[in-house]
Amino acid sequence: MTAERHDAVWFDNEHPALRRCWHPVARIAELGGDGPLAVELLGERWCVVRLNGRLTALRDACPHRMAPLSAGTVVDGTLQCSYHGYRFAADGACVEIPAIGPDVPIPGRARCGAAAAVAEHLGLVWIAPEDPITELPDVPEHADDSFVKCPLPVSTWNASAAQMTDNFLDLGHLAFLHLATFGDAGDRHIGDYEVAREGLGFSVRYRHLAKALADSFEAGDEFRTVERESWFVYTPPHHVYLRLTYPDEKAVLTISFCHQPVDAVTTRLFCTDYRNDIDDEPGAIAAAVAFQEAVAAEDRALLERLQRKAVPLDPTVEFHSKADRITLEMRRVLRELVEISAN
Repeated sequence: MTAERHDAVWFDNEHPALRRCWHPVARIAELGGDGPLAVELLGERWCVVRLNGRLTALRDACPHRMAPLSAGTVVDGTLQCSYHGYRFAADGACVEIPAIGPDVPIPGRARCGAAAAVAEHLGLVWIAPEDPITELPDVPEHADDSFVKCPLPVSTWNASAAQMTDNFLDLGHLAFLHLATFGDAGDRHIGDYEVAREGLGFSVRYRHLAKALADSFEAGDEFRTVERESWFVYTPPHHVYLRLTYPDEKAVLTISFCHQPVDAVTTRLFCTDYRNDIDDEPGAIAAAVAFQEAVAAEDRALLERLQRKAVPLDPTVEFHSKADRITLEMRRVLRELVEISAN
């Protein structure tokens, strides 16, 4: 019955409110120096490029004949279109049209649209198509040398960023969907917890049972069930910071989930583990990444089977229990984001 509701507000990867938010679109390494690099965000194509040291994002279509600017080259601090040689500055202004000569004024219509804000953060390129009303997420471990960075390969999911964020915040699925990795079958009951709201974000601390980190014991040992504290920090629209601590051990695992809403049904996931219990060497990092990929595969297999690639913001469309306070709060934040962005 709920699937037939058409009067609810559905939040998908192309919702207009997302235009006033920060989104990751690539790892810095993908840029390959100054670029240009073609990326897709909210169903639109952008060209990311560094001009005179400034990172910018321009609509990936030259206003002359719509040739992709990502096929162009950086020339003297400008982006030169490969089709007719039009050159564009970092703010999208056309500064040269070879065919009309240097003495003819350049019409304002030759301007290329530029994103309102672009940033390098957490090793990623972030874009806000319009003036952002959200903040860039904070991951303190990214600059902490006591933690080893374990970036997972970028993966593309047939799911919405809101659905994936909902999943990474969810407490109730761990004892069912993740039994092959870290989930404990006996940890089904969700105890009481509080949601601490701050601005458009919130945080939750929750203690529960889980299997020990897969590479924290010798091969062949039985899985050990341990108590751990999960600290979730949500930064809208789609970032989840998850810090896992183990009271009886010194091990800390922090996971940063960054989502790129590519188009209506596609999301790219930039996931990085930060660990203080492994050596900074390729073998240990590869093992940590392989385990996290196994966990993600369990989530992905289920989410990609969801028929509708969106989250309903009308709370009556879905059933919610008290165990769902964390994900229900995410829906409240998204509703507020929609209201603020419309003003």
